[in-house]
Amino acid sequence: MSGASRAAGIASTSEHFGSGGFENQGSRIGALVNETFLTEIGFDAERLVLAPPENHLLLVRPVCVVVGCHTTAPTEARVCYSCRHRLEKEGLSDQQVELLSPPNKPTRSAMQCLVNDCKRERLLRPPGLCRSHLDQQRDLGVPLKAFIVHSEVSALPPSGPCLVVACTRQRRHPDGCYCEAHQIRLRVALRREPDLDEESWRAIGPAIGVGGEISLRGLNLVVVAEVLYGLQCRCVVERVKTKESDLRAFCDDLRRQQVASIEAFVAPVAKQGNLGYIGLANSLAAYARRALATPESEVAKDVWDLAVFGHYGSVSFERISQHWLKEATKRWAADDLPRRRIRPGRRTSGGLAVRHHVNCVVMLSESLRLREDAGELPGTLSRVDMEGFLNRLSYLVSAGRISGDARIRATREVRAVLQRVRAMGLTRTGQVAGGLGEDFAIHREDVPDKPDSTQIGRDVPPEVLAQLCNHLIEISSSEVRTGIELAIDTGRRPEEICDLSFDCLTRDEDGLAVLVFDNHKANRLGRRLPIGEPTAQVIVVQQQRVRSRFPDTPLGELKLLPTDRRNPDGRRAITAFTLGFAHREWVSRLPVLRRNDGTEFDQRRVVLYAYRHSYAQRHADAGVPIDVLRELMDHRKLDTTKGYYNIGEPRRRQAIEAVSALAFDRHGTRIWHEVQTLLDSEHARRAISKTAVPFGVCTEPSNVKAGGGACPFRFRCTGCDHFRTDVSYLPDLNAYLDDLLRNRERLLATTTELEDWASQEAMPSKEEIVKVRQLIAHITAGLNDLGIDERTRIDHAVETVRRHRTVALGMPDVRHVPLDLRPSRQP
Repeated sequence: MSGASRAAGIASTSEHFGSGGFENQGSRIGALVNETFLTEIGFDAERLVLAPPENHLLLVRPVCVVVGCHTTAPTEARVCYSCRHRLEKEGLSDQQVELLSPPNKPTRSAMQCLVNDCKRERLLRPPGLCRSHLDQQRDLGVPLKAFIVHSEVSALPPSGPCLVVACTRQRRHPDGCYCEAHQIRLRVALRREPDLDEESWRAIGPAIGVGGEISLRGLNLVVVAEVLYGLQCRCVVERVKTKESDLRAFCDDLRRQQVASIEAFVAPVAKQGNLGYIGLANSLAAYARRALATPESEVAKDVWDLAVFGHYGSVSFERISQHWLKEATKRWAADDLPRRRIRPGRRTSGGLAVRHHVNCVVMLSESLRLREDAGELPGTLSRVDMEGFLNRLSYLVSAGRISGDARIRATREVRAVLQRVRAMGLTRTGQVAGGLGEDFAIHREDVPDKPDSTQIGRDVPPEVLAQLCNHLIEISSSEVRTGIELAIDTGRRPEEICDLSFDCLTRDEDGLAVLVFDNHKANRLGRRLPIGEPTAQVIVVQQQRVRSRFPDTPLGELKLLPTDRRNPDGRRAITAFTLGFAHREWVSRLPVLRRNDGTEFDQRRVVLYAYRHSYAQRHADAGVPIDVLRELMDHRKLDTTKGYYNIGEPRRRQAIEAVSALAFDRHGTRIWHEVQTLLDSEHARRAISKTAVPFGVCTEPSNVKAGGGACPFRFRCTGCDHFRTDVSYLPDLNAYLDDLLRNRERLLATTTELEDWASQEAMPSKEEIVKVRQLIAHITAGLNDLGIDERTRIDHAVETVRRHRTVALGMPDVRHVPLDLRPSRQP
């Protein structure tokens, strides 16, 4: 079907209303519609009718289940009205529809009169003759079969089209104006409204649908092109199902309102509650708006559709009252949006971030509006006006109208916008913010300090996690259940779980299971995570479900957790919001969760992201080194990983008490035997009355006060009574002993390079080496005296204590001098 024929078909209906200069826009939008798609949906360009096939995957029309019937059947039983009547007549139930004979009614392609070569349309009900031949049959009084071959019966020419613009049928009689159905409708309308404007009635009246046909006749040229383009986007891009009944009703309402573009359409109040209809209307309006939109045309508006920039949602600049500030913010947004990350098919935070920055500028605009000139003159603004804005934010926090965090974000984001505006040269003379002073700015020190926040403690205790796992079977959705199981087992972020591809499970060289996922937050794709066989089996079972549900979709296009909405072929995954909502509903139905001590656990803490913290805590408790855990968490920095777990006060105390039971002074004598009986206050006192030194701790007051950097004895720890050590420092003592021996051998070989006093000063003494060896021997002997179970407990305690310890194997290079004691520089 050529583009010329389609244009001609569209033009044939636009003449009823006058296209009003929209021809160019309609043809430009129509050029975006693919010819193959038009053929697929059964678009007849000559008749301007859509006739989607019954088995179309996305243009859905529920067809009667009776064999040979092609009538729409929207009921749950999928039996049309006429077949229902035949079922009741023959005494059959809905489960016996296969016993019903095919109906004797016309199909979409068999609407002509049964008389040979007759060009007129048959009536919808038996005997299958046009109105003229039906009248003739009654006059002759013969059966249908005899009438068809009767010598007085001849073929008749077509009667001409019905004058109702949307109608595709012929007139009832050649000398009439309407088809039989519209003739009846007109009579009913005239009874209700004797002064009816018949011309207007013809223009806006709906078509008489046959076999799922949808008439686009009577719509403006631009509207027809927008409908076709919007359907193409819904079917090809979004893969969204569209109900034939909703589309027909929408086209009828478009015709009734005689709009020049879908953007001008207003949904009738009676249909506001029909979510399918409203969703269709909104999406077609959005695609119509975006069809010819460009970033260049969008920036001129006060409300931007961020889809034109590749993002989700919209952003409004209407509440920024100052013209210079509004235009400068627009220029900033246009410059910032291309820098934001985009994920095809997924909502990203780029549009949200820009929208939040704009909303913060709105707060600045409201503050400037209090000036006499309403802030319209950028050259008159000064530091005083910015202080007014900052004070206004403080007032809003004190009044409870915004949070303290919102105040911090507002100052940061307004500062970022103003800095970028200046960097773009928009404050130069002649630019939109020309004359804006350098003192009208937010400095770094103007931004309030953000309270220290920590993610430590957000994990779910193991005993509570076990209770949750016992209730997983209660989740009816396999996708939700699998997603929660994978979140618990793998510790991936919710969006990473949801976006897993069908083939996310692979094996390494040893045949062990590996999960392949995308870390979109850090833009690190194809990451690999070792997983256990039970977790791998969860994935395998889910793969089998997905494959049986979508057998025709290529594996490379399937998702492991496909959504139930707008997803006929399994290419779309559930969203993190959907998974989180389902998880929250499931948790709210669970019985009380309890810790090991019987206390109730707050169910509000059981969120999807808590499983990531639990994963980190679980591995930390198992003694996984922090650098390995960083790789497992897929973090770039160790500090980020440290924020996901903690040793925990009870467990830390148990570990410290265990290793302190094997604590020694410099002579190798065991100390602090009664550590188990210490009160909490004693634990705290001992913690603050010592400082870490190589291979132990120091209790010398001046050194403790200086944080370990002001030893009055030049760090001769093994010969000092203030020195303490325990079994957790045994590896460090061994390393220090090796270091002493190496240094002694090296210095003995290079004595000619040093003067005597320097050589004696640098040479590790035999006494120190002996002292360290004795200390190691005492600690080792203490360990050897322990039983197997006690030795295992001590080993675990040592791992816990050493996990976050930073140990220096050498002495400090320089003595720490407090800042207040340093000599001041003379000019």
